[in-house]
Amino acid sequence: MRGMMRLALLGVPGAQIGGSVPFGEGGTVYGVSWDGGADPTLTRTDDAVGMVANAGVDMTPVDNDFDTADIYKDITEVTDALGNVFVRIPKFYIEKTANGAARTWRISKTGPGSTGYLPACFWDFTNNRALDYVDVGKYPASLSGDSKLESKPGVYPLISQNIVQFRGYAQANGPGYQQLDIHVVDALQTLFIVEFATLHSQGVMAGYTSGRYTATELATVTESNTNRIVVANATAALYRIGQAISVGTTQGGNQVFYGRTIEDIVPYDGSNMAIEFDGDPVDITAGNLLYNTAWRNDFSGWIAASSGSLVSNSDGKYPMMYRGIENLWGNVYQFVDGVNINDWQAWVCRDASQYASNLFAAPYEQLSYANHDANGYAVEMGQDPDRPFAELPVAIDASAVNSAYKDYYYQASGQRIALWGGCWNSGARAGLSCWYLSSSSSYACVVLGGRLLKKAL
Repeated sequence: MRGMMRLALLGVPGAQIGGSVPFGEGGTVYGVSWDGGADPTLTRTDDAVGMVANAGVDMTPVDNDFDTADIYKDITEVTDALGNVFVRIPKFYIEKTANGAARTWRISKTGPGSTGYLPACFWDFTNNRALDYVDVGKYPASLSGDSKLESKPGVYPLISQNIVQFRGYAQANGPGYQQLDIHVVDALQTLFIVEFATLHSQGVMAGYTSGRYTATELATVTESNTNRIVVANATAALYRIGQAISVGTTQGGNQVFYGRTIEDIVPYDGSNMAIEFDGDPVDITAGNLLYNTAWRNDFSGWIAASSGSLVSNSDGKYPMMYRGIENLWGNVYQFVDGVNINDWQAWVCRDASQYASNLFAAPYEQLSYANHDANGYAVEMGQDPDRPFAELPVAIDASAVNSAYKDYYYQASGQRIALWGGCWNSGARAGLSCWYLSSSSSYACVVLGGRLLKKAL
């Protein structure tokens, strides 16, 4: 009996605990179902029937029944002894079913029964015990002066480092600290899908997904010791006050600076505008490249709702926040640990203390399905009955019209890592189910970042 209970806690559905026990027995169950078609709208089930969820814009309040619902009402903000700000997700259980592309998702704070599982982020593998919560970085990760991954306000996210470096920076904080992993992604995806009853996350909030990143947007005037960059009128029209920008001599190179906030955009002459930015003055040379980069942390205090955007944001120029977590998608791609891929075959690990890249043997476990071998919009996600936390695309379409998820999937042969969510210039391809599975473990780029986690060890 003890062994079977531990299997259930670790995420193996169907492990019996004294017979057939209904999922969430004795407690509240919130669920949704999907018929597998192109319509992303889900049908509410169980205790979620009749519930309403809305995302807000700026300081305007909205109605959201989930704000007072089990699990959701206990999501809180906390700060650790190092000053890292987290969103604390309380322990909850998940049940999923699959019938072809069709799916159901159900969540409960009451035990897994014989068909559900406890996400591994709520499990202590050393002491074989359940954990009451997991802390998810409120902000995209930055880096401290002593090379520790952080979740702090008022700074720009760490970029241009690889997944191995992010893992080491996270672990440098001490026991329980790690970077974002597949188990927390599973928990957050499921919470969102059940709350908003849709697979189309950008239909709820576009996120910061339509920023600029092209080699043709150039400084037109040379100036020394300045806090502005003068660009053509057409270029300036593509940027917004409050956005983050960087300037380089090469695209994404950040040689002039990385991370400044646009404070104003004003006329310079009949053909040009001056984009004014904060921080120390710099030297700008005509021909320098201007582009957006990751948004500065700590905008969510200007959003009154539990989830929402800074402005009405159908154009993707501003960031989003889900239940206090800033930029869950868009902004920068986030490394997802605990997943390794070799020629489209994914392997996953349950124990965060054993994460390693390019490992395709124990403690990593091979999924029962292979990922799709072409790029496209996700139409169907795979589901391994013994590892239901890992759902990666197995069917795609060239058009988002035929995809309920509306999110893009990138792949390549060879040994690959997992990136998730899209970045500031992904456009409609970004979202909660956007997977970028075509990078190696050594790859680093201006659009790649991460997020700090802490288990309750």
